[in-house]
Amino acid sequence: MIRIRRQPPTLLALFITRPRLALAVAGLLATGLAFAHAREFDVKGGELRPALDAYIAQSGVQLIYKMEDVKDLSTRGIKGKIAADAALDRLLDGTRLRVRRGQDGAMVLIAPARSPAAARSEPLPRTVE
Repeated sequence: MIRIRRQPPTLLALFITRPRLALAVAGLLATGLAFAHAREFDVKGGELRPALDAYIAQSGVQLIYKMEDVKDLSTRGIKGKIAADAALDRLLDGTRLRVRRGQDGAMVLIAPARSPAAARSEPLPRTVE
């Protein structure tokens, strides 16, 4: 009996036979490597939006967020040598925002929907007469 053992496809073979899949795999590998290596960060505390912009510039990762989700939020900032994913977690510490990573390597900040009970417990805005 002859046994034929199939080798897993190499990235080069994937580029030839299935270029879209190969690009997706290469993107995931690059993203994983970017997160695995510690980088030097110096992101000031204060408003979250400028801190996120500084994080993007210093980490080189794709980060997508809605302006209204980060409005009025603040961060303690980060300073030192740390992995990019851990740095982002520290920036978001104390906020309601969570990170969702896409298959293309991009990250999206998600603000969880407020429950109806939480919305009811907030005080109504005062009107001035």
